[in-house]
Amino acid sequence: MKILFTVIACLSLALAVLAKALRTTQQAPERSLSAPTYYIAAEVYDCEPDPNYIDFRGASNLPSGAVVGALVIDLAEAKAYSEYAYVPVNGAGFFAGRIEPKQGMRFHHGLVLQVFFAPFRPKQAESVLRIIGKKGERLEEVANVSLTVPGDMVRPAVNPQLIMWSGDIYGLDTIASVPECGENQK
Repeated sequence: MKILFTVIACLSLALAVLAKALRTTQQAPERSLSAPTYYIAAEVYDCEPDPNYIDFRGASNLPSGAVVGALVIDLAEAKAYSEYAYVPVNGAGFFAGRIEPKQGMRFHHGLVLQVFFAPFRPKQAESVLRIIGKKGERLEEVANVSLTVPGDMVRPAVNPQLIMWSGDIYGLDTIASVPECGENQK
């Protein structure tokens, strides 16, 4: 009888270990993603002809509550096809919005969606400015990395999305192409 209890106890322990192992392998491992500098990424994921609009979404490691701006432009003509749209970055680092063309205009292939962050447009919350700097000066910070470029020249890494608005005020800028409106991009 003592042997039977020992066998049952061992089997119970083995089943418990196996169940825990199965639970562990079924769960996605937690990982901490990082970036070497501040970034903003965006895409147009839907563009419809009637009513004419663009839906966009993106991700950023800007502080939660930071507000990013979006504008549809024709780079070749340096012409704006929309008014500015402003959307907040949520706590998970994502944003989404819809933008419509200016009165009498229509979105078409060849346009780009410009998405930007600036400490002044619109005025950002104090909690955001405490992190990125009153003039966005911390947006310039990058990981201490050197890059070797052709010709064996060593250059420091830079934030490729960094822009200088005027004087010493920094922001971030990226673009996404606008598809032929009516082609579903989902």
